[in-house]
Amino acid sequence: MTLSNNADFLLEGLTVCSMEPGITIISVTSSLDIPAIVPFKAAVDKCIDNGSMFIVVNLENVNFIDSPFVGTLMGCRKMLQQRGGDLAICSVSQFLQDRLSIMGLDRVFHFYSTPEAASSDFHFLSSRELFSFNLPLDRTCVTILRRFICAVLAKKGFKPKLIFHIETIIDELSNNAVDYSGLDSKNFSLSISISRKKIILIVKNSHGKLSKADMDTLFSKYQNPSIDADSPRGRGIPLIKMLSNSVSLDFSQTEIIVQVTKIVEV
Repeated sequence: MTLSNNADFLLEGLTVCSMEPGITIISVTSSLDIPAIVPFKAAVDKCIDNGSMFIVVNLENVNFIDSPFVGTLMGCRKMLQQRGGDLAICSVSQFLQDRLSIMGLDRVFHFYSTPEAASSDFHFLSSRELFSFNLPLDRTCVTILRRFICAVLAKKGFKPKLIFHIETIIDELSNNAVDYSGLDSKNFSLSISISRKKIILIVKNSHGKLSKADMDTLFSKYQNPSIDADSPRGRGIPLIKMLSNSVSLDFSQTEIIVQVTKIVEV
């Protein structure tokens, strides 16, 4: 797809071309101010209609952007993220980058040096990552696990608030697995599925044979969590439920499985 028809966009110097399926570059050579908003949004809509949900805005030849257009960029990005895509900015002059940073845009967008650099990150952002760990029942391992997953989430561009929520959930569930595994157990496992729409955590730990009464007590604890001041752990279950969109518990006489789902807000 290569489009540069001014009749389509009513903005001289705006061109749209496809880098590869699903990824499009919008290049502009004029100032981005209020008159540019409608044609720019029309270009984004045309990309979406053509199935391109990842857009790189090339600002190599742009010297001015006003605050209403900054709002347009943020609105277009949110719209694309809701569809599983994203919008990035590339090739910004140092002068313009300094101006955009003053407006706070550096806290929303990463400024890529080239369209190819943005495209490379898009491949990472649009992927579904699945990590699985089988770890010793050791609190030190929980710390390393937390830090690794938080680093992955940060690299993928998730917001600090969401990363903090996931870190809190991992810490509580993993330490519970360390504390409450059976005496004969040596390991616990954690798997995490990461996509742009949701994050799913599954923690498993084994236990000695639980009686029916023990299983009923455990199920009640997760269904109706309460804070026990005398308990060294387990006080975060109400917090996990508050931070998550869903928490489910499955167990047998020898295994306990907790699954947490967190929907990603754009």
